Amino acid sequence: MAECRTIDLPRYAVGTQHSLKVWRFGKAGARPKVYIQAGIHADELPANLAASKLLELLHKADGEGRIAGEIILVPVANPIGFNNVTLRAHNGRYHLPSGENYNRGFPDVSEAVLEAIDGRMAEGPAADLALVRGEVLKALETVTPSNEAQALRLELMKLAHDADIVLDLHTDSDAELHLYLDEDHWPEASDLAALLDAKVVMFARTSGGGPFEETIAWPYVRVREVYGADAIDLPLTVVLELRGEYDTDHGLARKDAVAALRFLTLRGAVSGKAKASKFTGMAGPFSATQTLRCPAAGILVFTAELGSTVKKGQVLAEIIDPMAGPGEAVAGQIRAAAKGRFFARSNQRLAWPGEVVGKVQCEKPLPERKGKLLYD
Repeated sequence: MAECRTIDLPRYAVGTQHSLKVWRFGKAGARPKVYIQAGIHADELPANLAASKLLELLHKADGEGRIAGEIILVPVANPIGFNNVTLRAHNGRYHLPSGENYNRGFPDVSEAVLEAIDGRMAEGPAADLALVRGEVLKALETVTPSNEAQALRLELMKLAHDADIVLDLHTDSDAELHLYLDEDHWPEASDLAALLDAKVVMFARTSGGGPFEETIAWPYVRVREVYGADAIDLPLTVVLELRGEYDTDHGLARKDAVAALRFLTLRGAVSGKAKASKFTGMAGPFSATQTLRCPAAGILVFTAELGSTVKKGQVLAEIIDPMAGPGEAVAGQIRAAAKGRFFARSNQRLAWPGEVVGKVQCEKPLPERKGKLLYD
């Protein structure tokens, strides 16, 4: 029987109260445990819409007695950001009082976990994994948040800390469906990519800034680095970028929800039959992803089609200065660094120097893609 509970966040302003609504399907402690959340960036609404469709499908499966594992679904992972509306413009990416990106700065407890398990491992993969999971929760319970956004991040971490599978639903600005996941799960995770018809899969482990899916996995990554990859299983943590921010479409949302349910069936969290399909997109390291940055201020005009295969040196966009004289309007151009797929672009057409306005997935890592790969 499905259960729904409410988690009230600490009040950081007089007269306000934000809360999370958490749905649980199946028996607590059953395996596999799946955690799914939508919209930590609160203005990425197609993610929340897909989650609402998945909620309907999970209720139906639950009524049919088909929930075999434990499934936790948070359809609105950021109720704070739903209030971030200024002059009719919704900005759910940043916590307005602090300026923090909601999907950065999740608490990393990996070193505390390594210290706590020292001398207590080698009881076997199952027992060692249970030990690590328990110490992750204990470490999280010692974290003291200093603002409402940090309190939100902490609650989400506690919900997901011991999951076998974590699906974090997002959208890009204007994009084809794409995924981020740890390379250690490839090609096994191609079943999810194929069911969603993802066009690009990027391998990311430490892209920078402490995003949710990487931080959830990090204690387990560190344990495997110290004790060996066979010591414990690595949770499958995936960011699903469900196209663009304006793709609030019933058909697309239901299609994504059905694909997610089929994936959960393939992985044994839901009983029944589901047919796998073949992944036909591009998969490669995040270091092979070119982020397109504006070289000048002006009006952004894309000259390449979204989803197209582009060549090295091809002009993908131009920056137009409407105040320039005849023959001088093109203030700058953005070119492809290498052959690849132009899979994401900005829906903002006002350009300013340094702004990221698109992505191309190339075939090989790019020399300049080192250090922090994830922009804010």
